Amino acid sequence: MSKNRIETKFFTLIFAALLAIGRFSSAFCADANKSDVEIWNEGVELYRKGDVTNALSKLKPLTLSKDYASRAAEVVAKIEFETGDRENAALSAQIALRANPKDDRVNRNFTRAVDGLLELKESKRVEQVLKSSEGKDPSSLLESAMRKMREIMVSSATYTTNAPQRRVEMADRLSSEASKAADTWIVARRFLQNAVTNEEQAATMQMQVDEAEKHTLEAARRLGDIEEGAFESASQSEHDFTRFFKLVAMPPSAIAEDLVAQSNAWLDVEVFNDRQWQSEALDYTRAFRAKFPAWAKAYEEQALADTNKPPFTAEAQAQISSLATELEKIQIECVSKNLPPKQEEAIDIIIKIRDLLPKDGGGSGSNNQQGQNNDNKDKNSGEKNKNGDDDKAPKQNDEKNDDLGDQKQDEENQEDKEEEEEKSSEEKEESKDEKEIEALLKKAQERNDEHEAEKKARMRKAPLPPNERDW
Repeated sequence: MSKNRIETKFFTLIFAALLAIGRFSSAFCADANKSDVEIWNEGVELYRKGDVTNALSKLKPLTLSKDYASRAAEVVAKIEFETGDRENAALSAQIALRANPKDDRVNRNFTRAVDGLLELKESKRVEQVLKSSEGKDPSSLLESAMRKMREIMVSSATYTTNAPQRRVEMADRLSSEASKAADTWIVARRFLQNAVTNEEQAATMQMQVDEAEKHTLEAARRLGDIEEGAFESASQSEHDFTRFFKLVAMPPSAIAEDLVAQSNAWLDVEVFNDRQWQSEALDYTRAFRAKFPAWAKAYEEQALADTNKPPFTAEAQAQISSLATELEKIQIECVSKNLPPKQEEAIDIIIKIRDLLPKDGGGSGSNNQQGQNNDNKDKNSGEKNKNGDDDKAPKQNDEKNDDLGDQKQDEENQEDKEEEEEKSSEEKEESKDEKEIEALLKKAQERNDEHEAEKKARMRKAPLPPNERDW
């Protein structure tokens, strides 16, 4: 089919649709043989009698009439306004205004219809977002939005290098995803306001959340419009989400992010969005310590009420608190020195803390993050083998003849049964060392790829060589 025939068919369909709308009353009412003036009189009479439903069905099709469009649109707008359909009332009032742009009465009616409409739409949107988020953990919502914004930021660095059609598709998708992420600030605003008791703090928090929401919405707009500043806006929004997530992150989520950041610091992975990994690890440790006492108490109370939850003993809580204090001291030292001295030790402590936290599989986030960080788990065990732990295995075989079979023994003989079981678990994990280290390095490479994408963003103003264009 030729282009002209396609266009002709398209406009024919449009014209047919308009005719169908104009004959709405003919299709669904017994008005096929009535003139516009008769329909108009019947509609007005129904309205005067208070039968707004039937009046609306009579008069609505007349808004497309040549002679009665303006008058019908005014009455329809009035009915819709009175029945609370503000958006359609504004549209109908606009039809009347287009027909009589200089009529003062029509102008007043239009102003009345649109007055406060934006605020009403925003109020409905907020209500809908809050309703859909009922029962969901605000910190988990912030975490998900943070991760989504990171993906958007990375994509925004290079999406303009694509072919026009692909570029527009990506712009629409990224803009839509950023708009959805902006809805998270509605939930965060209420959650954070309830978390503070001081009015001055509440006002400051409100201002900061409003500013963060503005940044995200600006990123959505710029991405959709394919503007040059889209990457900067997305970058600022990612900073906002990360900063607020640190404020609300529960201990399991905080320690999981701590492990990722500390592992990246040890691997000397390139910085992400101008944030040093070692400083990020310290931030998450401080977030963990700030939230842990209240979180542990709340979990303990839940465990008493729910027998399916594993217990969280006072001894385990005390051990975690001691380890977290030691971890913060080590990370402060690592941040302050050009050659961090104890990064591997910090990773060991984080893993110990993570393993001591209760694994209830619920909404606390302890298990949600485990899968994400399996690549980083126990990466030091391979290093320990290099440093002489293998020498301990023969010693243990000489001192103790047990049923471990072919498993490698890498610790001295343990007299206490609990320590023996713990060591057995470590020996099983040791068989996975090579795979885990390989997976860790693979993840580090993926992060490096993300940072390479960020580098490209900073060079986007310079034209790419022809052989590097992503057509």
